[in-house]
Amino acid sequence: MKSQISSESALSSFIDKIFSLRNETILLFLVLFLGVILRAIAAMNLGVTADDMHHVTFAVNFLKSGKLVEWGGSDGLWHSFTDLMYNLFGYTQISSRLAALIFGSLTILSLYLLSREFFTEEVSLISAFLLAIAPFHIKNTYAEMDAMAMFFVVTGMFLFIKATKTEKKSFFAMSGIFFGLGIYTKVYPLLFIPSILLYFAYVKKSNFKIILSKKYLKFIFIFLFAAGIFAIPSLTHNYLLYKDKGFMDFIYTNTLGFGKDVAAKYYSWDAGWNSQRPFYLLFYDSNKTYNGKPWLYVSLENIFIATPLLFILGFFGLILSFKKNKNYFWFFVFSIMFALPYLTLKILLRKHFIFMEIFLIPAASFFLLNTDKKVEGKFKKNSLKILLILIFIFSLIWLGTPKSGVTHFYSKSHIAKMIEFKQEKIPKNALIVQDSRIYRGRIHWTSLGWPYLEALDFLQILKRKNELPGEKIPIEVYYFECVYDDCGWGTIKNQPAFNATMESLTGQFSSQGRLIETIRERSAQETHIPFIKEAKLVDAIRIYKTTLVLPTSILEISLQPKKWFLYDIGYEPKEKQFDYYQTHNILDSFLDRIAHLITKLALFLSLFSIVYIFYLVIENG
Repeated sequence: MKSQISSESALSSFIDKIFSLRNETILLFLVLFLGVILRAIAAMNLGVTADDMHHVTFAVNFLKSGKLVEWGGSDGLWHSFTDLMYNLFGYTQISSRLAALIFGSLTILSLYLLSREFFTEEVSLISAFLLAIAPFHIKNTYAEMDAMAMFFVVTGMFLFIKATKTEKKSFFAMSGIFFGLGIYTKVYPLLFIPSILLYFAYVKKSNFKIILSKKYLKFIFIFLFAAGIFAIPSLTHNYLLYKDKGFMDFIYTNTLGFGKDVAAKYYSWDAGWNSQRPFYLLFYDSNKTYNGKPWLYVSLENIFIATPLLFILGFFGLILSFKKNKNYFWFFVFSIMFALPYLTLKILLRKHFIFMEIFLIPAASFFLLNTDKKVEGKFKKNSLKILLILIFIFSLIWLGTPKSGVTHFYSKSHIAKMIEFKQEKIPKNALIVQDSRIYRGRIHWTSLGWPYLEALDFLQILKRKNELPGEKIPIEVYYFECVYDDCGWGTIKNQPAFNATMESLTGQFSSQGRLIETIRERSAQETHIPFIKEAKLVDAIRIYKTTLVLPTSILEISLQPKKWFLYDIGYEPKEKQFDYYQTHNILDSFLDRIAHLITKLALFLSLFSIVYIFYLVIENG
């Protein structure tokens, strides 16, 4: 009875807070709304990269596949969440990016909360605003895990710092859960755990506390245990796979070396296979990979290009923090201590470094506010507003430049338009044939759900069409031509014979059918800012329609799952996937069942976290 009264009282108190929100909280939600709009534009328009073109297909049917993780990243939460979005909204460009859109936007709230643990309300609101308009973060609103993973990391860090101050076990547990969700989304958030533990030691040492006391060790155990729960799916998958087939996934094989001889036939083609790069490359590029530039310099240069203004402001903010707010300075140093060098040496891709922009932003906000206080004269009253407006304008301009990352922020890329054309104008019983000069991942993604063939496969089938079973009937065929001659491969110029074959096939469709659509997009090589600097429109894809008399079995063949990066798209049949394993005793079966339950729990908690972050903002408002 007492518990029921307490719960009702807490709920009543929370509802009262909702209806009595402070002006600052309302302003924060307006900033969030701005961030959502900018990320929604990115989700609808941005072009694609090579990596996201295999992630989008890895997510197809992931929930029903029985998989715990995918082979390349040893993770699965993003894929589960994205598959849920596919089930709700279909295979669309925006559904593949909803994880980045939702959790990337919510990171605005997480960073606000984190900033408040170090700075004033004003600095925290500026931090939220700067992240809302941050070009690097916005340009990561595509089918990758980084934005989602960093939401869990930043929220986990806020909860951990809250726990450090209050010494409440519940905060340590919740922090661990969020870090665990981050690790199950993308493995590298694991690198932030030693960072946050170092910060814990720094704070306690600064306050003359005994770091290794029984009480503190208990807190750390609770945190690590909660985080470790969500490592179980990955550990279980690799343990059972190794036990059954003698190899592990890519990351575990590279790290531990177990089953390397068996694994080589699956992974040895990958550029990261068996890569052991010495630490000194961070400071000395001995093998001239980056024209003699130290790898750490290249990493920082990439971040600077992606977000130049926030990088500079953040740098000066860190200098100021060292003088006036050492806690945040050391928090920043500890936070990048492991992640920055590891990712630089292991996989130097710009997308993995959005944590740098996120952690630089509170320092940048601190610098802006302190600069504002020193402004004198007639601009003193509105100087901060003017500065923020100028930064906003710069961000809007930078988003339209090719240098800032994935192109096509202000106008749709041809990939989004191809999917829309397919869904709106191609019947489900028609056959799609795509020019093989289009990157294979793009072919799979833009044709998914329809009968489709890559042009080279189509040519091979035509050669033996008289041998194929089934009644010969008229079939509508839609052919997609790559006008650029290279749509994502980057190697076609070195394959003149292949290019000539595709030109010949295109000529046949052009003469036997009719051109029904030309998909155009803004030039990716030019800056495009609506009404200010318009990039020229260029032809990207031409679509031809014809009717061919073909055996009905061609449609059956074209509907069969296609293999892409080791998996059959949709994982069917699941028993035939290269990393499918069987359990051979009751204990292993039990472990497998527990791991699958944890994956379902992780998906539920990821959905719950969307509500929980608003609760944290209102409760801490």
